[in-house]
Amino acid sequence: MATGIAVYDMAATQWAPSGPPGIWQQNIRSDPGAGRWFGGVRFEPLSRSGVHRHLGPAASFMLSGSLVDHATRMAGGQAVINLAGAVHDVICYDASLVVARVDGPILYPRDTDGVLDELGAAASEAGERLDATLGQPADILVDANAATAIPGPVPGVTRTLLYDYAGQPHRACFTRLVLAPETRIPAHAASAMLDLFVLAGEIRLGRTTAGSGCYVTIDPDTELDLASRYGARLLAWADAPARWTDGSERGDLYGW
Repeated sequence: MATGIAVYDMAATQWAPSGPPGIWQQNIRSDPGAGRWFGGVRFEPLSRSGVHRHLGPAASFMLSGSLVDHATRMAGGQAVINLAGAVHDVICYDASLVVARVDGPILYPRDTDGVLDELGAAASEAGERLDATLGQPADILVDANAATAIPGPVPGVTRTLLYDYAGQPHRACFTRLVLAPETRIPAHAASAMLDLFVLAGEIRLGRTTAGSGCYVTIDPDTELDLASRYGARLLAWADAPARWTDGSERGDLYGW
């Protein structure tokens, strides 16, 4: 496997208790000090997150099932955006599976152990106070299949921007990429942290292969070329524009 690239198969990765009964998580990358996390969350029927506040943005994708809070119902195939300051309590009435990236602490005023348990370690300090975020939308929903798809910067790539993090304390782009069969994306370097999830199909990153249901983490300054022999659909969370290293000028692959 190339240095700076790691692949984790969801089907082969251990699920750990998340805190509330019936909620499990796969910790692919976790930085409690910065409140940053990437991985999967599995909800059993009638499991409940508990009331919590997002102190930074979270960008998730509903793989299956549905979740309900006071604002809306989130269902399979939707991107779910939680802005910094959003407060809600999520309950699951059917089994659900979510892949998510969190870019700020999550605080639980009444419980120090909640969803993404280690990120709630400072929950007791949150108290019950209200602040300027009162009324912040709990969820922004984007139907990935209804959102506008545009041609990517290289042949065979179609890109749908799901969330551009505008106005948030953390900057990134959350994008869905569709690669046609035999697509080859030239060498480029991830300028900052880059996370991928393969929704379907298979991709090759140099000599590393990631298939359906695989997480991929790519460290800053890692150079990679990306290809798909039979086609693929994937999600990308990119903290900065990529740098093309083959000498050509192109637009950004990940939506910057």
